[in-house]
Amino acid sequence: MKFLLVDPTQQPTGLSVTLAARPPALRGLRLGLVENTKANAAALLEEVEAFVRDALEPSAVRRYSVPATLPASDEVLDRIAAECDLVIQAVGD
Repeated sequence: MKFLLVDPTQQPTGLSVTLAARPPALRGLRLGLVENTKANAAALLEEVEAFVRDALEPSAVRRYSVPATLPASDEVLDRIAAECDLVIQAVGD
């Protein structure tokens, strides 16, 4: 029997990711709220929306649900990216 020994002190190797450009201001942007369908995620986002609504004055608020057990599909991510300028995600448990 063979075993692969992995040194947990090594830094992971993988893809480098380029972050999206930051908008100059957040006020008036289209806000997306994404929850993972677990208990309390939607309730948390409702509270977050109430907290940021006056400060951000979003031009639109869109809500999305993605399954907790799988990553969101490229189709869903593309739709969110096309419909929103700013996204807040909640993970409930």
